[in-house]
Amino acid sequence: MQYKNMNQCRILTLITIAFLTLPAFSQTKTDWKVQTSRDGNFLVKSKVYSVKSESDKKKFLEYEATTQFDVDFERCVHILKNVVNHKIIINEKESRLLDSISENKSLIYYFFEPTWPFKNSDCVAFMISSINNQKATFQIEASPSSYRSLGVNRLTDYSMTFTIKKLVSGKVEINTTAKISPAVNVPNFMLKAFFPQGPIDILKRINQLSKND
Repeated sequence: MQYKNMNQCRILTLITIAFLTLPAFSQTKTDWKVQTSRDGNFLVKSKVYSVKSESDKKKFLEYEATTQFDVDFERCVHILKNVVNHKIIINEKESRLLDSISENKSLIYYFFEPTWPFKNSDCVAFMISSINNQKATFQIEASPSSYRSLGVNRLTDYSMTFTIKKLVSGKVEINTTAKISPAVNVPNFMLKAFFPQGPIDILKRINQLSKND
């Protein structure tokens, strides 16, 4: 009887260990990593992963960053509506308007000039805006065939949003999300090194431009 009880205890122990370690084994490359800035003012969620298909394998980075600033809501909206400001916000070489399709929809162009040894790339995208007195959203979606090739690698998977909310406190909440597949092969460690500071800097630049412009 004692031997049987010992076996039961061992089995129970193994089952307990299995349940305790299950989360570690069930995690995948697409799990979100949640980080907070040292001052606690910025929250960043990020992940880097690969997607395989029959023809190729693509790397993606996704993130969401949120903060609050004591800044004018209308100024933030004005900054993001002006596509020329995007080269400063996202740290690009060039950003410009290609075509104003309607009051809320534009065709825009980004040019990226990374450091050596990575080659230059660009992105053509539609920017759709939705603005009222309390909230503004700018959604940017790649449309690679909507403008002629300029002889550099063009991003085919590029999605970014900026959302600005006016708060009761008088402050403004700014949220940005992105899902991007680089046009060139970038090592995972370099993509991961972008977080959390990269998205934080994007939000800080919006704040700075809103105060200086």
